Amino acid sequence: MLIRKSSQGFDLKLYRNTTPGATRTKTYPNGDVETLTYPSRYKYFLVLDGEIVRRSDSWDTIEQLYVDECDSRHGGGTGRMIVGKHKLVNHMIIKLGS
Repeated sequence: MLIRKSSQGFDLKLYRNTTPGATRTKTYPNGDVETLTYPSRYKYFLVLDGEIVRRSDSWDTIEQLYVDECDSRHGGGTGRMIVGKHKLVNHMIIKLGS
C-alpha cells in the first residue's frame, strides 16, 4: 500500500507491505508499464526510480530514510509527518494552514 510519495516529481515512494511476495503491475495511459514485487518480509519499503532500495520493520526508521532521501534529492521537504501539523493528501504530506 502506497503511504507517501514525492511531491517534487521524483520517483520516490514509501510503501507498507500489505501483501508480502506479491507482484503488482500497473499500466499507464501512455503505455508505460510499472512492475513492483513486494518483499517477502519487512513491514515497510522504500522505492526509488522503480527499485526497492530500503526495507525495514520500523516505521520511524523507514520514514527517516524517506526524509533523508528527499533531502539528498531536492534539498528538503516537509520532513516527518506530525499529526496535527500535517495532513495527508493524495499520498503527499501538506502542512496544515497551507
